[in-house]
Amino acid sequence: MADMRNWNADTKQQEEQQAALKGRMQFTYIGHGPRATGFLAKEFKRKPGLYARCTTCGYYMPLDARGEETCICGNMHRTEHEFKTELPATEIEIFKGQPR
Repeated sequence: MADMRNWNADTKQQEEQQAALKGRMQFTYIGHGPRATGFLAKEFKRKPGLYARCTTCGYYMPLDARGEETCICGNMHRTEHEFKTELPATEIEIFKGQPR
């Protein structure tokens, strides 16, 4: 059965936005899963400068941004109040993003 979560997403636009983001930011790997966002964290902490990276589509998503966002493949989704993932949380990679 087809995944319908991201059925209306403009993936070309998302890919262009990701390319621009990777061009202006330098990402440093911190770790995998919620614990990479805070000592003994059970949920992802939404700290400024932290990005979650989907291990399926490679999408970088800022954890502290406002509004809603879904990665290209639909495995990660952030709302105003929470961050959810279809993958096991320990598979999500956490990076620190800094402007180049």
